Amino acid sequence: MYKQTYSQPDKGKLTCEECKSTMFRVSYGKVTCIDCGWSVKGSAGNKYGARRTVANDGIKRDSKYEASVADELLLRKRTGDILDYESQYKVVMPIFNEAGRIVHSVSHKVDFRLHLKDGSFELLEAKGVQTADYRWRRTLLEKLWLPEHKDHTYLVIKQRG
Repeated sequence: MYKQTYSQPDKGKLTCEECKSTMFRVSYGKVTCIDCGWSVKGSAGNKYGARRTVANDGIKRDSKYEASVADELLLRKRTGDILDYESQYKVVMPIFNEAGRIVHSVSHKVDFRLHLKDGSFELLEAKGVQTADYRWRRTLLEKLWLPEHKDHTYLVIKQRG
């Protein structure tokens, strides 16, 4: 896949309407702002219609729905319902052969990891579209990783609409 990143000179030819940035990514004829994900008119948008959005905690999220879940988690943290949360928590799942040696490892970034009051953790996914790749990684997470980490639970929140 060919990707090119460039910065427009101060000629004002191409400026993002959302964040006024001049940094764009060009990939397969699609021109997208690097900072906010805005697409230039006529170029293809996100495959599933997701739009990068900044949540109230100041972190840029992959979709408006994920940003709304982050806003809710921030409120839960402020009210003391949860101790803390992490974004884009990386889970690495090793795959072993018959001899017990690691032959492959699969990583998956879960949208949020909540630290609950009782000391346990909850992995939280905010999903709009469940792709085949996501379903495969979720199966591995549930069958390989969660049985080894008894202090973690897994929850998927599906977007309605």
